[in-house]
Amino acid sequence: MRERFERVYAPEELGGRRRFLQALGGAAAAGILAGCSSSDASTSTAGPASPSGSTTTTDESVTTATADSDAADATVVEGTLVLGEEMDVTEGRIRIEDGQIESITEEGVDSDRLIAPAFVNPHTHITDATAKDGERARNFSWFELFIDPGLKSEINDAATREQKRTAMAQTMQFMRASGTGTFVDFKEEGIPGIEDLNMVDEGTAVDAVGLLTGAIDEDADLEAEIEKADGYNTYAPYGEQAERAREICDDLDKVFALHSGEPDADDIDASLALNPDYTSHMVHAREQDYETLSNDDIGVVALPRSNLVILDELPPLERLHEATTVALGTDNVMLNAASMLREMEFTSKLFDVTPTEVLKMATINGARLSKRADRIGSIEEGKRARLTVFDTSMELKNVVDPIAGIVRRATARDVERTILR
Repeated sequence: MRERFERVYAPEELGGRRRFLQALGGAAAAGILAGCSSSDASTSTAGPASPSGSTTTTDESVTTATADSDAADATVVEGTLVLGEEMDVTEGRIRIEDGQIESITEEGVDSDRLIAPAFVNPHTHITDATAKDGERARNFSWFELFIDPGLKSEINDAATREQKRTAMAQTMQFMRASGTGTFVDFKEEGIPGIEDLNMVDEGTAVDAVGLLTGAIDEDADLEAEIEKADGYNTYAPYGEQAERAREICDDLDKVFALHSGEPDADDIDASLALNPDYTSHMVHAREQDYETLSNDDIGVVALPRSNLVILDELPPLERLHEATTVALGTDNVMLNAASMLREMEFTSKLFDVTPTEVLKMATINGARLSKRADRIGSIEEGKRARLTVFDTSMELKNVVDPIAGIVRRATARDVERTILR
């Protein structure tokens, strides 16, 4: 029975579906295929994040024993579990203690809940939440959106620092409400942007991984600047500063990530020569690039919704997946909600990959690329308790394949709770 729910389309079928999608118009079609409703966030039962990342409920499947401190609390969650890096499905119980998964017991339980790893989103620009009226950007080219200075910069530059912080906080609350526990943000505003992100992050249990992005003065201490962030990104992968930043990130064990092959292939060679931990987009990957990605173990973050809306193109996700580790990201909040649920559904319906592979792209693969797979991204004993608990009484009711249900059907309304310890 499971095989019926993992049916994927043959490559020759994909072209017709993609042409149909593009004919409808990228942004509108993206919403149609992904079942995108603007009410997803406002009707979610997950609620906003609390500073401690904990919530309290008292039913038969999620129990919390209160204590004097977070270090002493113990929580038991039960239901159908998606376990390990292979996303194995079984019934059982998870015991959480001191913020970690203390034990997993595989046994029959009397609960209909579905429990998966909290999602990891390795490519966002959440300051762009100030520019949500950017749907008008559908009429702009990539260069008009982002270059000299571009519509995005014009809108963001008009926002106050407080408005930017508020927009980021709201986006992070939505992320939690839709099951995301960790995200990587490319902070174009340099150190001030990193400071804003860290300040907002203090008020939520969602983990923000801030990559220092933007021009750095040649007289500045590059290492000292990178030390203030979780990593580094440059849109110009050329010259001594980019090479030096790569060395510093290696020494400090921080993330070094790039953007490559988005509007064209011109920056791919220089980007891959820096051997980043991962690069995003690769819409215009060439035949030789797949071999380089594989040989040098360079991961790729695919951004299908973003690429379709901005470029009217899609990444060669199947080929990238064959060559290296691929994760999913949501990219620019100006144009796309930071929902990994929407990204998964969109990806699953457009590409020749199974629901299990898509779920890995939204969880453990993002954790790997952001150097956090030893702590998050899968449900395993000893890892942090980062869990998405789904209510199966609505859209997930009677699904035969739980993973296919999460990937292809679930919305933020089905997220009962996101446990972030």
